[in-house]
Amino acid sequence: MNSERIQAIVDEYKLPKFRAKQLKEAFFEHHYSSFEQLTNFPKDLRNKLTQENQVLCLTVNKVFASSDKVTYKALLELHDGLKIESVLMSPKPGLWTACISSQVGCAMKCTFCATGTMGLTRNLSSEEISDQVLFWRQFIAKNDIDTERLNNVVYMGMGEPLHNTKQVFASIEELTTEDTFKIGSRHISVSTSGLLKGVKEMAERFPQVNLALSLHAAKDELRSSIMPINDAFNLERVRACLDEYIDKTHRKVFIEYVLLEGENNELSHAAELCDFLKSLERPELTHTNLIVYNETDSTHKGSTRQKADDFRNFLKSKGLSVTIRKNLGRDIDGACGQLAVKEDN
Repeated sequence: MNSERIQAIVDEYKLPKFRAKQLKEAFFEHHYSSFEQLTNFPKDLRNKLTQENQVLCLTVNKVFASSDKVTYKALLELHDGLKIESVLMSPKPGLWTACISSQVGCAMKCTFCATGTMGLTRNLSSEEISDQVLFWRQFIAKNDIDTERLNNVVYMGMGEPLHNTKQVFASIEELTTEDTFKIGSRHISVSTSGLLKGVKEMAERFPQVNLALSLHAAKDELRSSIMPINDAFNLERVRACLDEYIDKTHRKVFIEYVLLEGENNELSHAAELCDFLKSLERPELTHTNLIVYNETDSTHKGSTRQKADDFRNFLKSKGLSVTIRKNLGRDIDGACGQLAVKEDN
């Protein structure tokens, strides 16, 4: 459900204009999950809308809950039978974030990411993207969740968002629209493996939306071995793009760095990352999120906590902003890098 579909319903059923406002209030403010809840609509119209329409353009197959009840993962089926996963998580009490997908699978083939093993099937539409947020709002409203609202949205689920810029950007427009989702731009983050044309477009169109760039290594040879995209967009090009982005937006960039045991988690790698960040014109406008790898197969192993701490402390000693991200949802395969539709789901 989005603005376009509400207008289509108004047009198809020849409803007066004020019904559009009522529909938006029902679904985006009251988080109704069915047309039957529209008590301010005539009963016959409610029944007709219920029979001929669905509120969400996707179907919920199953919702998994982590043992600590701070992470939920939904398996969602699309109109063509394809499936995606989407996550709701609470990094802090009362703070809830929706981690949404932008593609069925992914073409980037990052070696540590389970989604990359699926390959790319297709892009999601704008409505399929924003409906994940609408679903999680409905979920919060129906369940005993300790918050009144969904606080943040991150495009960090399945897929490379900037490989689907047309639909992703359309969904951001919808999420930030005042008469629908009303989510502030600074409460939205878009992650990319380094599609630099999309980064530049995002700086132009959505300068207040947060950018998270997956780096994972600060030397080209190592980064290429982990992230094949580096062959096309190497670190020198990434550096130039980040300088341009920061100069344009004056916003902080989030650097994502997955720590892989014995591969990129030594102090020498921390020094290389430090050198890369310090080479930027405004290194103070970066924040590095260190992520202890969530193991999905035998290809990589997650860093020890001690090495993660040492890595963080080295960067902090050099005056850089850095944290170790809390891994949520590991027990339901809902943590960073673990999303992949499995046959037994």
